[in-house]
Amino acid sequence: MSGTVAIAVTGDTCLNRRLSVHKEEAFLSLVKVLRSVDVAYTHLETLIHDYDGPEIYPAAEAGWTWMRSPLFVADELKWAGFDLVSLASNHCLDYSYGGLFSTWKALDQVGIVHAGTGRNLGEAREPAFLDTSKGRVALVSICSSFAGWSRAGDARRDMKGRPGLNPLRFHYRVDTHTMKMLKRLAVQLGWWVTQTDNAWLFNPAGLHNTVYKFVESDEPGVYPVVDQDDSESNLRSVRNARRQADYVLVHLHTHEWDPEHGLHVPAKFVPPFARACIDAGADVFIGQGSHASLRGIEVYRKKPIFYDPGDFIGMSLTVTRLPADFYWREGYRCEARSWLATTADGFDARANLPPPLNPRGGYFSAPVVGSIIGVCSFRNSNLVELRLHPILMVGKPRSRAGLPLSADAKTAKEIIEYLGELSAPFGTTVAFRDGLGVVEI
Repeated sequence: MSGTVAIAVTGDTCLNRRLSVHKEEAFLSLVKVLRSVDVAYTHLETLIHDYDGPEIYPAAEAGWTWMRSPLFVADELKWAGFDLVSLASNHCLDYSYGGLFSTWKALDQVGIVHAGTGRNLGEAREPAFLDTSKGRVALVSICSSFAGWSRAGDARRDMKGRPGLNPLRFHYRVDTHTMKMLKRLAVQLGWWVTQTDNAWLFNPAGLHNTVYKFVESDEPGVYPVVDQDDSESNLRSVRNARRQADYVLVHLHTHEWDPEHGLHVPAKFVPPFARACIDAGADVFIGQGSHASLRGIEVYRKKPIFYDPGDFIGMSLTVTRLPADFYWREGYRCEARSWLATTADGFDARANLPPPLNPRGGYFSAPVVGSIIGVCSFRNSNLVELRLHPILMVGKPRSRAGLPLSADAKTAKEIIEYLGELSAPFGTTVAFRDGLGVVEI
């Protein structure tokens, strides 16, 4: 390992159309960034399959859209320059185990390293390794936003494990007044309510493994707390990666936010966990999944923490088929519920849903909407430069929606200045220079 190592970090990639056909300089300039570095990373928030393979069935629950990408998408990711992808997300089992297995196969065939899911919890939690001429890079991928059944299960000596994602569960610490209110509401709903020490466990009738945990505290307010077993086990994976690799990336897919400050601020449990990952040996921490669209950057112990670099590719509106469950979402217009409805009918109906009460404005409601590619340059394992390439995503027409483009000069300045505002509470200064953001190290 010698010289400077450059690692490019992007956020969500939901890709289901070809990238390699596009010739716009604003797009190709981003591809050039990805190809110019030693390691290019993204979070792949989709499944690669042909709908009809073995054990490919739409799950009863999915993350808004049942995500799917054609088999050629693996080649397109490789063409764009990506070497390393995380898979732990609320979409990783949208098409059951068959969809997950097909995704692994497609990525393996083109040589893209992936982490965050596995045939059991041990596999899902272990680091994945990418060997390069500049050194060995490890990735640990984690998810805090998921349906309970998508969590990978441990194997035992007498029982095989369960495929799924690497979880970071959390519960809530609440004050006495809030605890009384929750218990009263649970009783009115007909839920089971059980006390264990200072914790109260709530579960819907008959669903005794679907448990919501609240810990009563003398401290005021409501505070999310990570599960100790999940936290320590993931930190153990980071420490293992540190001993086996030259550079370590940790990814956390998290849709949660800070209710006091809004969607653009990470949930209270995320910054302490991110710093703990750096303490355990991570060189880069990447939170993503908020669709805020951006969150701030922190430089902790000379290591970058991206609380969300923003979505990179967002082509969820051109998924070609969707299960019946998608069309029967509460609030959709009646024509979307017809068995003759098309995906376009479904997406049009979704676009006309009333805005949510919380979070106010819903996704992408920030005063400035954009994202970044963060290029982290290390020398002798020390961060020496962090440059931010501002991005806009095509919105319309739907046939082009989700394609990332390098932002024009005026918008680039707005994106970087807004990111600077989001980063300031973490003690980070972001300057706008020559069309890029530059983080003071």
